[in-house]
Amino acid sequence: MPDPHDPLALAAAADTGDAAAAHRLAVLTAIGLGLPKDWPGALGRLEQAARLGHPTAGQQLALLSGPAGIDLTAWLTAPAPRSLSPGPAIFAIEGFLPDGVCDWLRNRAAAMTEPALVYDPETGGGRREGARTNAAAQFTLEHMDVVLAVVRERIARAAGLPVPGLEWTQVLHYAVGQSFDWHVDWLDPALPGYAADLAGRGQRIATCLVFLNDDFEGGETAFEAGDLRHRGRKGDALLWANTLPDGSIDRRTRHAGLPPVSGEKWVLSQWLRGRAPNG
Repeated sequence: MPDPHDPLALAAAADTGDAAAAHRLAVLTAIGLGLPKDWPGALGRLEQAARLGHPTAGQQLALLSGPAGIDLTAWLTAPAPRSLSPGPAIFAIEGFLPDGVCDWLRNRAAAMTEPALVYDPETGGGRREGARTNAAAQFTLEHMDVVLAVVRERIARAAGLPVPGLEWTQVLHYAVGQSFDWHVDWLDPALPGYAADLAGRGQRIATCLVFLNDDFEGGETAFEAGDLRHRGRKGDALLWANTLPDGSIDRRTRHAGLPPVSGEKWVLSQWLRGRAPNG
């Protein structure tokens, strides 16, 4: 395959029968990287990739299709949220993703999971810490597909935030007894180690979780504020604001991923910033 970041080279390769190049071009077109975002164009390239024999393009088209084909308007319009708390701002969104997409994301993540990390302000990367014992799979650009691009767009629209401000999506896995102890998602502006990240990308304005299964017991997402415990059904989303309307951090958003007592918990986790890196 040609340079995976060069749309012109990818287009030339796709038009001469390269299925991988056609799929890569579909992803870049869906997320607007290196060329304007174009959802019909992305689907057209995905169809091309399927015709050329790409191993997952046909499955992705099937997942996105309904009785009348692919309804982009429906996919890009999130269901209405339901408030769970007046402060902090926490919302449940029932039926956010269909079961087939949940299974797709969970199955893809299962082959990629590693011990989950916490944010290291010294390096800007991740580090192991005893407060977090679950596993995670991170979907970087290399792992993106069109289905995930649609999911990310749907999340951004539900939150009212720009897609370029989304961090790389993670899928989290909790076995019995595994947890992510009490923590916050916002980056503390009082800590010098966060200064460069905050200057480059802005604050983590919101967090979205999507429950990819529900055949487990326990495993609630818990908030200290109001002693809230929430466990959605498969396909439901949980969305909350990490900042107040004036842009300052909301310290009431301390929360935890509690351990399952039976079964396994799979959840998509998405942090949303206000802008793209250095944007």
